[in-house]
Amino acid sequence: MATIFDDYGVRFAGSRALWERARTLIPGGVNHDVRHIDPFPLYMDHAQGCRKWDVEGHEFIDLCTGHGSLILGHGHPAVLKALHEATDKHTHPSAPTPAEVRWAELIVAMVPCAELVRFPMSGTEATLLAMRLARAHTGRDIVVKIRNHFHGWHDYAMIEYLAPHEIPSSAGVPKTAAPAVRAVPLNDLAAMEAALAPQDVAAVILEADGPAAGCVPTPPGYLQSLRELTSRTGTILIFDEVITGFRLAPGGAQEYFGVTPDLATYAKAVCGGVPGAAVAGRAEIMGDLTMHPDDPEYNRKKRVRHQGTFSANPVTAAAGAAALELLQDRTVQDHAAAMAERLRTGINTAIREAGVGGCLYGIRSAARLILGDDLPQTADREEFLRTVPPRRLLESIKQPLLKALQCAQLLEGIDFLGGTHGWTSAAMTEADMDEAVRRWARALHRVVAEGHLAGKTKVVAAG
Repeated sequence: MATIFDDYGVRFAGSRALWERARTLIPGGVNHDVRHIDPFPLYMDHAQGCRKWDVEGHEFIDLCTGHGSLILGHGHPAVLKALHEATDKHTHPSAPTPAEVRWAELIVAMVPCAELVRFPMSGTEATLLAMRLARAHTGRDIVVKIRNHFHGWHDYAMIEYLAPHEIPSSAGVPKTAAPAVRAVPLNDLAAMEAALAPQDVAAVILEADGPAAGCVPTPPGYLQSLRELTSRTGTILIFDEVITGFRLAPGGAQEYFGVTPDLATYAKAVCGGVPGAAVAGRAEIMGDLTMHPDDPEYNRKKRVRHQGTFSANPVTAAAGAAALELLQDRTVQDHAAAMAERLRTGINTAIREAGVGGCLYGIRSAARLILGDDLPQTADREEFLRTVPPRRLLESIKQPLLKALQCAQLLEGIDFLGGTHGWTSAAMTEADMDEAVRRWARALHRVVAEGHLAGKTKVVAAG
């Protein structure tokens, strides 16, 4: 009898052939670690709304949504119009353009902390620039981060991201990077207070919704206490809003949680689905980027330097401005959140009916999937999160279950990023979510039937 992996190899033979070519040219055959799939990734041809099609024409409900960047969905008419108009004019005039001014105006109007904005080209660049700004402004070298929070792939971000925390989370990170970063445990305010006590810390940086895009939700009151601690010690507070920005609310996590940082970093939704990023914050800090034409001594010794060939390029600026125009009044965010809630309810029903341990959880339009024989069987998300230790949430779905589940999901036509992370968009409907639940339940049934996960061999919700 054919297994999940047998069917996967046959169904997606075209992608296998492309991957065989790619891995002779590209290390590992992929250009982003999360796109690695065992036995091979799928290659996509086109997308529209909340669906995408691979090179052989197989259709998928897309919960990856551009790694969370496409809150408007694939191919939104307003974004496409902006892109076409921009590329008809130029792609790189080596000069500022009106689009970046409008883009900045929208961010300043929408984001509580934003008085000035600067545009790098990726979320990794944004967090690196924010750290540099904080160090320059305070004259302090140390940045405090929280273990397991993700801030891109630059050297400082690779300190104490993954366990074991005593070594960098990537090979090739110099030993000199570690002393500049002081890490504290998850949600431990006493440890945070001790880390800030020497008053040698330039900034605290964190994902406001919790590590690894909300895998461990931030407890109530934590951000408020952190804001108080950083203010008291003269420490700059940085929210990494690369994922939460403009998705949780028009003003992102800081609006949603009611806590205003000093600086915030953005990518994904801020750019309307094309490459780019932003750093926004208090004018007093952001002003350190300003060039003083009559003061070369200041420019050389005190000014924060930031360059980048494609920073604020007109194509990204046009798409970003078009997207933010549509994200100002919360309608998009509320619709995406409602779709995510319908998805969470449906998948959790399927999990309960299958008699397996796990949960689909997350705030607003985010969805985090975790399954395992060691997890509780409950339909109550709050109870699930209360009873499962943070370390287990961070472990997510363990191998070899994840391999089987991810392949089964793709066979049934539903795609979670890395098999576990999803985001909904304005392009999704209740019918789309109901179909996603049916497809996912069938994938779960296959996993259980083949013995990868203990449960009932017949899943009622499979439909």
